[in-house]
Amino acid sequence: MPEPTIRELERALSTLTVGYPPTPDLVSAVTSRLSAQRRQGVRPPLPGLALWSRRRVLVAVAIGLLAALAVAAAARLAIGALEIRVQPGVTAAPSATTVDPGDLGRPTSVAEAEAEVGFRVSLPPGPAPDEVYVAEGLVGRSGLVLAWGPAPGAPAIAGTDWHLVLMAFPSDIDVALKTVGGVEQVHETTVGGRTGFWLDAPHLIWFETDDGPKGPYRVPGNVLIWDTAEGLTYRMETPLRRDEAIALAERFT
Repeated sequence: MPEPTIRELERALSTLTVGYPPTPDLVSAVTSRLSAQRRQGVRPPLPGLALWSRRRVLVAVAIGLLAALAVAAAARLAIGALEIRVQPGVTAAPSATTVDPGDLGRPTSVAEAEAEVGFRVSLPPGPAPDEVYVAEGLVGRSGLVLAWGPAPGAPAIAGTDWHLVLMAFPSDIDVALKTVGGVEQVHETTVGGRTGFWLDAPHLIWFETDDGPKGPYRVPGNVLIWDTAEGLTYRMETPLRRDEAIALAERFT
């Protein structure tokens, strides 16, 4: 039986219910002891500060928990098969390796790839992709990677040999993990009425495989991520601006 991935362990732990033994009424006990000590002169009263009531203690704890949950939610964003984590201080060095589509699978045609992975991929209007790959070994499932080379009016993504790189994965698997240095680098948007994310700064990406994480790779270009009602997650890397990338994605056929 294969060992679970880190993402699978995190998901399992998040749903785990732990039974705790009865907790003594510590607030009342400590409050009574402190009050008795002050009456006896053992502990001088703090000027201007009364003992907190049980309700105030519980409110303070609740506020602290809500703040912690808000920070955790802001630091992790997920959409379909991809997760984005905010890790302050993380940078994508210009010298780091960028993703080469050929590193993620073996070459094939669109028709053969669709027959193998079991789903139909939507494509942008215009010329067919120059290269198509079946990404195998992605936590037990396969995905598609399609790449278009630069052409007149279609410049290459900085640091790559491609104008457009499109990845498509089933949304029910955990395929990739992106890390960015700040929340300001991730922008929530919509594509065809569905939730999406736009990343406009260099960042890092790992791919989950049956043999463990693969990466990190540096992503220098803009990236649009969205999912579809058909249960697919798309990741499009492009030199286009956000509005142009969204308009292109909404024209996929």
